[in-house]
Amino acid sequence: MSGPIHYEVFARKTPASGWALQGAVENREAAISMAEDMLAQNRAAAVMVTKEVFSSESGEFKSFTVLNKGAPEQKKKDRPTQPAENICGSPQELYTAQGREKVARLLEDWLRRYKVTAFEMMHRPDLVERFEASNNDVQHVAQKLAVPEAQETGASIHEIMRRWTALIDKACTRVISDGRKNLFPDLTLDGLTAQIDKISSHPEKAYVLGGGVAKLMKAATTPAGKLEVLLPFVQRLAESHEGWGWAVQVFEAPIMEIFAGKTALTDIMGQEMDLGSGLAILTRLVAGPEAKLVAKIDPVVSRTLPELTGVLADILKLIEAGHFKALSASISKRLLVELKSVRRLRPSSPVLEIETLRALALVMTAAGKEQTQREDIAEAFAERSKTLVSSDFVESLTKDTASAFGEIERLIWLCENVVGSANKRQAVRWVSGCLTGHRFEREIRDGAKSAPTRLSFLAGLQKRLIRAELPEKEAQELRDKLGALGASIATEVNLMMHLTRVGGSSMQKLTLLLGFAAGQSAPLGPVSDLAKAEVMKLLKSPEARTNLMSDPAAFMQLRPLMQAAGIGAAA
Repeated sequence: MSGPIHYEVFARKTPASGWALQGAVENREAAISMAEDMLAQNRAAAVMVTKEVFSSESGEFKSFTVLNKGAPEQKKKDRPTQPAENICGSPQELYTAQGREKVARLLEDWLRRYKVTAFEMMHRPDLVERFEASNNDVQHVAQKLAVPEAQETGASIHEIMRRWTALIDKACTRVISDGRKNLFPDLTLDGLTAQIDKISSHPEKAYVLGGGVAKLMKAATTPAGKLEVLLPFVQRLAESHEGWGWAVQVFEAPIMEIFAGKTALTDIMGQEMDLGSGLAILTRLVAGPEAKLVAKIDPVVSRTLPELTGVLADILKLIEAGHFKALSASISKRLLVELKSVRRLRPSSPVLEIETLRALALVMTAAGKEQTQREDIAEAFAERSKTLVSSDFVESLTKDTASAFGEIERLIWLCENVVGSANKRQAVRWVSGCLTGHRFEREIRDGAKSAPTRLSFLAGLQKRLIRAELPEKEAQELRDKLGALGASIATEVNLMMHLTRVGGSSMQKLTLLLGFAAGQSAPLGPVSDLAKAEVMKLLKSPEARTNLMSDPAAFMQLRPLMQAAGIGAAA
């Protein structure tokens, strides 16, 4: 007779490595989606989804493969079967950061059901008793630990399950027994210093204090509520005694687990949040000083990465004071992982998505202290930029533009904000397609707009492309296209003839021509070359030379234009 059903996701990082459990969910589509995402994001060489059905007759789970996709498994040379090594040989080893992370992953659904963290579950006797009483849950955990270990070592899966079951039983018995002995203190703010002093002499002080911390959290069922309970104690410890850093770290452990939750920020902020808003908050937490400095220079940063309030502001103060280093490192790692994902930052607004990504890039890059950190950050933003040059995103970015002029400006803005040479090249293709499109050509030749206005617009686009740091070959092709468009407009209206016959002094003519020669009034190319030739002719005239020599101030004003046009002072 069959019982509960769940789905497990396994992955092999390389074709030669063994299967490793990545997660377990109750929904088939969610499991397949998780596996497909890992392949798409190059986080695994191969993935496998299995359907686990509990048999009440045998008391074991039966596995059925639902999906097996990716690089074929490389056959390994036969080797003698060796006894499986204990990943955790004692209950104490389960309380390390790595051990708690594994518990949180294996019991994700169980923890969500009871609205607790792995830290609470491992320190509260009432939760441990509830878990131990459910034999199915214990067997399920043992099996999820045993399957990948058996595949990696070749040991008997039943032997490994028995070992894990015995360890779990031993760990549960320990917590329940310690609870009955009243080992875990009832912490109070007023008596905190005396309590910490007393606990400090215990050989397992972190475990004992952890039990007291878990008691504090029992009254709160939401992430925000748990933080409100814990932070006053952390603040008291942080300001009381430098030697109590170990105690702050004990409180830090459940706070890290709270922030690792998928919906924690939504609960803390009291509103639904998209990925961009969440990353903005996390970036403020780990790069508060840098965010303040950059926000003074760039108003977009202050708008997209707002200052923190409430419990988040309290946590930021603790981080800036040198506490919560593990939390800061964990958040920084999560930021990079989320940036590499395919989820949209701002699904409702492509413009806001680019602004948010730009703000995150400026602040995170400024906060990168080491070369390896900066390289990881650059890699993450290059990966995120792939989504910005996809056809779906570009379509959403340009669909509400009222004109081809607006569309080309959006696309060049895209070029300015994506990173990675491949992404820059793809963005250039979108710009090039717009420039050669019928819509843009029709509008750029529209006689309703004056020729100087159209030429000035093309010159502005060309300047932005130069500043966008595009690959040289592609950038030159775009500059040439803009130059050719400018030449066609200038030819239609006989621009050079009008410029050379315009009234006024030689200095006025020189100023006007230099604007075109320097690429300010028209794009660099045929028009600027013709204007430069006219400037050279004019400079050779006695009148112009006399005016320049008699008015040094006017010459100094023209000098930047002459330099931009490539005309030496002695010309």
